[in-house]
Amino acid sequence: MRDLNRISIGQHYPMDSPVHSLDARAKIVCALALIIGAFVADSAAGVLLLFLFALLVIYAAKLPPLQVLSALRTVLVLLLITALAQFLFSPGRVLWEWGPFTITNTGVQNGILYSLRLAMAVIVMCVLAMTTNPVELLVGLEGLMSPLRLLRFPVQETAMILTTALRFLPAMLSRSGEIARVQEARGADFSGGRLLRRARSLLPLFVPLFGVCFRDAEELGTALASRGYRGGKGRTRYRAARFGAADLLALVVVAAAIALAVWLPV
Repeated sequence: MRDLNRISIGQHYPMDSPVHSLDARAKIVCALALIIGAFVADSAAGVLLLFLFALLVIYAAKLPPLQVLSALRTVLVLLLITALAQFLFSPGRVLWEWGPFTITNTGVQNGILYSLRLAMAVIVMCVLAMTTNPVELLVGLEGLMSPLRLLRFPVQETAMILTTALRFLPAMLSRSGEIARVQEARGADFSGGRLLRRARSLLPLFVPLFGVCFRDAEELGTALASRGYRGGKGRTRYRAARFGAADLLALVVVAAAIALAVWLPV
């Protein structure tokens, strides 16, 4: 529980880098394309190529690698479950057998492949959040969803909700870490006992956490109402987003990397 306040998902990391200077719409499209490309690529070499490309983006963005990779702690259990399921239930040449459990060569390959895909998705989304401030992210989401206005879809409100949720995620995790330390000081144990007992022990954490979240949501709503916020109708921007040559180059480079990853043989 002490590591919750060190998770950096959704926390902007301002730097002067080529990735930070890109238009938010280009970064969102590139991030989604890399994630989709990782799941479309059939070969382990292709997925590994995209994973290395994501690490290269981290270097180009001048982000602290350990801080970005620390986001994998949030999905560590999911990665282990995914790898274990592939290890035990994939057909192929048996490498190890113990009772009803067998590990095959295909299971090992699929376990590594699917875990690598999930890890890359988390890293890419973390890089997107760390290189794009909430305002730019809001404008980018609005720009990408603007064609839905023809269907009377609440584009601005939806983008506002998504951006606010992403922005408040680090604060919520930090609050959960503080509450966990307070409850541990009062004798709460979040790690011992069986699964059912461990689930019950989390109640002293979740109850005050939900209370704090509802209070923050109410305060945010009051602040928006006091500033005259009435949705997206008629709203304008102080700075207009512009799509430049660097953004087009980024899209071309990402498309080339995805095409090469998909083209690599299985």
